[in-house]
Order: sequence, then structure tokens, then C-alpha cells
Amino acid sequence: MQRIEFIYKLGSQEPIHVWEKIELLLKNLGESCPLILYGKKVAASKLSAEIKKRKGSFNVEYGGFVFHMATVTNYNHVLLQIDSKEHPEEWWACWVSELIKLQGFIQAWLVDAEFNYWQNATDPIQYKSKGRSYEGLPMISNGLPPPLEQLKIDISKNLGLRKICYGYVEAIGAIMWLSEDFLDLNKRSIEWISKNSGARVEQVSEGVYELMVSRRLFCDGTSLDEQMKLRQAIYR
Repeated sequence: MQRIEFIYKLGSQEPIHVWEKIELLLKNLGESCPLILYGKKVAASKLSAEIKKRKGSFNVEYGGFVFHMATVTNYNHVLLQIDSKEHPEEWWACWVSELIKLQGFIQAWLVDAEFNYWQNATDPIQYKSKGRSYEGLPMISNGLPPPLEQLKIDISKNLGLRKICYGYVEAIGAIMWLSEDFLDLNKRSIEWISKNSGARVEQVSEGVYELMVSRRLFCDGTSLDEQMKLRQAIYR
């Protein structure tokens, strides 16, 4: 499964307005599938009203897509995730071309969802439940006092780390989209990133740049050098 994550400024987008944009794009795809809101089938005529009731968030399944929106108030941003279970070549192109134009756009990136999950899994239970060994992985305390203290997996050195920051998210993908607002928040220039990231950089919309390291998503350790170079150029 592949995933695009979009970040917007807090207050710049209401869930219903985002869903209306998604709904229009789905119509353009010409498919007709059941709509599933939080696990329950909902008629298309009633979905907008249901989303309005759930202020700040929604989770909708449609065919091979899952759309998830959440308001992250404490960190001053809004998250939109689109998962594609069945992804044809460059399935993300139609979504990105429209959704980066929405008011308040900060950043977006494309990841392999499985790789992203394990790069950010800190609880040994996550490994045990999947029959996966975590032997040899670095461990640290969860910082809680006894008897609540437990060891968790230290992911701080993982190149695929997804770290929530104030106004943006520290994350990388083989393909990324960064706005001028993101560059201001992160105190980086696009010239610096272009020179040091190893990515091809192209302006694709007003104040928005596409970074492409590879059309093959980061999904294992074979691209560690590229991941490190990209992460250091953008965030360190």
C-alpha cells in the first residue's frame, strides 16, 4: 500500500471542503463504489452531512482508496492521508496536482505504508502481534515512573522517522512537495535543498516545489544513502 500525506495550516481547511474536493476528483475517475465512513456504509447523498457532524476529522473508504483527515490542534496543523491499496503508476498525480493548491498547504510526501509503519513502530507489542522479531533493535525507557515504566524501541535514528513538529511534520519520501511556508517554518531555502538533497527539484505550482529522488519509493535499506542525504538537506 502507498500513502500520500498532506499537511495544511490549522484553520485553513474545513473537513467538508476537503471532502468536496476529493469527491469531485473521485467523480473524474469515473468509478462507482460504496462509501464507507468509519467502517459503516453511507449513501453518497448523506455523506457530506455526516462529515459535518464530525468536526475536524473523517475516515472514508472508497474502492481502493482510504481518506483520513485529522486536526492536530496542539501542533498547529491539519493532516490529510490518502492510502491507495491498488496503485497504478503515478496514481498520486491527480490528487497532488489539485490538493497542493488548497489554501494553507504546507507539505506533502509519498511513502510505502508498510515501510513507514515499521520505521515508526515503538511498542514491542506491534512486533509480537505481527510475529516479527525486534531482537537487536535499540531500546529506551518510556520515561514513566515505576510501575508504569517499560522499554520501547528507539526509533530516533531511523531515517524514515515521522516526527510531529509545530506547524509541519518532519518526514521524508522519495517524492515530496514543499511550500514556501514550509521552508520558512523549517528555516531552509529551496536552493540549499536542491544543492544538497540529491533530488531533482522543480516548481510545480505557485510557491510549491516537487522533490524527486526516485520513482521507486523508499521501502528497505537499499536506499539508505539517498534517505540520509535527503533528510539532512531538509531538516538537519
